[in-house]
Amino acid sequence: MAAVNFNLNQLSPQGRWRRILLFAIIPLLCTFTYYAYGTALFSNRFAPLPYTQANAPPNVSSSMATVIRELYQPILLPITAQNFTDEDGDVYQLPGEPRFKKPLGKKVLILDIDSRPLNGTGQLMNKEKMEWHSMRPLSAGMLSHYMFAKIHGYDYKFIRAPDYADRWGTWVKVPMMKEALKTHEIIVFMDSDVMFHYPHVPLEWLLNYWNITAETLVAMAIDPDESQNYDSRGNRLVNTGFVIAQQSKRTQEMYKAWGECPLETRYENCSKWKFDWAHEQAAFGNYIRYDFDRPEDIKVLPCVEANGAPEANHRGGCRGVFVRHFWIDKQLPLKALTDTVMQYFVPRLHAQYHEESANHVVDAKGFKLVGADVVEKTEEEKNEDSESKNQKEVP
Repeated sequence: MAAVNFNLNQLSPQGRWRRILLFAIIPLLCTFTYYAYGTALFSNRFAPLPYTQANAPPNVSSSMATVIRELYQPILLPITAQNFTDEDGDVYQLPGEPRFKKPLGKKVLILDIDSRPLNGTGQLMNKEKMEWHSMRPLSAGMLSHYMFAKIHGYDYKFIRAPDYADRWGTWVKVPMMKEALKTHEIIVFMDSDVMFHYPHVPLEWLLNYWNITAETLVAMAIDPDESQNYDSRGNRLVNTGFVIAQQSKRTQEMYKAWGECPLETRYENCSKWKFDWAHEQAAFGNYIRYDFDRPEDIKVLPCVEANGAPEANHRGGCRGVFVRHFWIDKQLPLKALTDTVMQYFVPRLHAQYHEESANHVVDAKGFKLVGADVVEKTEEEKNEDSESKNQKEVP
């Protein structure tokens, strides 16, 4: 019987995913390059930081935007979806009629704030090419914030804040959030070790789920039920590492009171929190929330949904279903960034593989190997194989 030759490189795959895989997805997985905006942040006083990427292809910005859209847009959760099922099979139901029914777009600001230069190896503002293996964990957190904004069409800003001369560095977030609320209806501030776990779940859906009303000033997650997380009145602190704030005159008043708290013009003994832990968080918990105490002023989010991570589940069940705060281990944002890409990329890649399988999968089971030749089996040999297979399947 004559040998039968066949070519394993039949019909190479075509289409847009080929182009994405070849020219864009590798940079997405390896670097998530950050590009600063070319316009002022909030006014001419807040100029953007100059930033250029060495050796970047001229069209990398547009191609990265295409990758992000292609990867997440087909699986976005509708803003008005009545429920969401997480990766553990738990179902989260909207409490009622959704307030937000259309995308908010640039009315939302995803905000990073830091007073440090962050220009060392693997840090966000370093102008050199960022390598995955040398990326600093907190850079991964901030890049995830940028990616989340790009997925949903929100605005994104990184503010390099001026330093306070008289207090701990984390206090700078207060006046910077106050400033941002002058130009955006809703801001979402996150510490660099905080990440949205499901990037395809829009903020609008979370606002509906957490019942953020028109009267809500800020929303923050409660801290774990541990002794160090209680204020002077015996109530648990809320965590200021993740803050949703809404623009209003009353919100501006609240942030002013918060930022001026250590001056003690309004709150006695607040200067203690200039340097004592937990700094601005303790000031908010011990003073501000008791002054701004209308029923809808401050929305306290469950620790299980908006604080902690699975690794901290033993600490009050704070496993961060929707928003993860990695205070349990500052190295975890690197793994989390990988998860937020790969858990969506791999199923899409696998589906694409099967969609084009007729072009690249060759079934050679109808042949046999004779020496160095591939020889087609006779009908009798094929029937024997079939009978043998059937016999094995019988219990």
